[in-house]
Amino acid sequence: MQKDRRRRGRQHRQQRDLDITRLRMSLPSVVQKRGVEFQVQQSTGANAEEGKSWICPVCSIDIEPGVVHTVAWDLHRGVNTRRHFHNHCFKIFDGELF
Repeated sequence: MQKDRRRRGRQHRQQRDLDITRLRMSLPSVVQKRGVEFQVQQSTGANAEEGKSWICPVCSIDIEPGVVHTVAWDLHRGVNTRRHFHNHCFKIFDGELF
């Protein structure tokens, strides 16, 4: 007679479907523009406070929560230089934050 090899007290975890969009949004990368290295990450702004929006430093147009956009900061100057860009605006961004 074969024994039941399941461990007692072990809870069965329900597997969630893999959310590729969420995974992709959370993977940071490093991009170099004009010799400056930027930490870059995609965001939806889904966790933003109610009424919060950001102003894109390239086009000066608001980015509302729920809009997929790029968040970038200078690796050497730190996260306090973090800025939110429209995806297209970051592509044409020349690397000068100030």
